[in-house]
Amino acid sequence: MDPLRADDIARARAASPAQKLMQALEMMGTGFELKRASLRTRFPLATEEEIADMFSKWLAYDE
Repeated sequence: MDPLRADDIARARAASPAQKLMQALEMMGTGFELKRASLRTRFPLATEEEIADMFSKWLAYDE
């Protein structure tokens, strides 16, 4: 295993549950930002209200 990967694993194992939760929430927030950016790119003429509506529908979608 390369040293960087080993360090990543060691840091992950050493993180407290609260730290892991914060990391997960930050990643989720980043994912939401990326989805909104994707919607803006796909629908460049959409208003922010329309983007918010599309995002909400995407978020609520249940296969």
